[in-house]
Amino acid sequence: MTAVAATRIVQLEALTTSAWPALSTELLDGWLLRFAAGYTKRANSVLPLYAGALPDEAKIEYVEARYQAVGQPAVFKLTPATAALDATLAARGYELVDASSVQTLDLQRERYQQDPQVTLWRQPDPVWFDAFAGMSGLTPAQREAAARMLAGYACNTAFAVVRQHERIVACGFAVRQWDSVVLFDIVTDPAERRSGYGRRLVDSLLAWGQEAGATQGLLQVVADNAPAVALYAGFGFAEQYQYWYRRQPG
Repeated sequence: MTAVAATRIVQLEALTTSAWPALSTELLDGWLLRFAAGYTKRANSVLPLYAGALPDEAKIEYVEARYQAVGQPAVFKLTPATAALDATLAARGYELVDASSVQTLDLQRERYQQDPQVTLWRQPDPVWFDAFAGMSGLTPAQREAAARMLAGYACNTAFAVVRQHERIVACGFAVRQWDSVVLFDIVTDPAERRSGYGRRLVDSLLAWGQEAGATQGLLQVVADNAPAVALYAGFGFAEQYQYWYRRQPG
């Protein structure tokens, strides 16, 4: 991997991590330790973002103790830029799980349009949140953590739903940071999938991002989620790299 490629990964990881805030974060010698009461691996894992001065083994021991204290296994979010740490964790028995694709889209190639059946809120309106929690199958504890996380944005956000016959059939949200509009949690009612609602939602969120000055679309999608990968490919999103998690054994 070239230095330029590694720098690009760090840039995109910083954007996507900032756009999905944990409830609390600890900075350890270039590693971000994120905690959010167990809601999502992204917000309850370690991101080795920058090179540090301390030995990895000592930091891993500290990380394991910190997550054990809150009743969670240590989980690391890794990329091709952290291959050496990945090998160290593999040797310690850490399990590899959930490979995901980081993808970008050049928003300067065309204009996107706001769909009249898509409603946008600047904050997570209760109508939006109830739809999001229901379609995502959140437990009461997860709902509480998600509500706290989504209420904490300092940057611009857009929370969107698609209605069909006055019923919400899809929802998602976007975060505007630096040059990017970062898309998250595009979810469609299982009974309404393959009806184009996800595409209309993404189109409207990209239009919102363009209006807010973004020149790049950015998202993360589970690599084996074929319908979602196909949806984003239809817009022209292209993979930049993949990330994965290493989970502490036991």
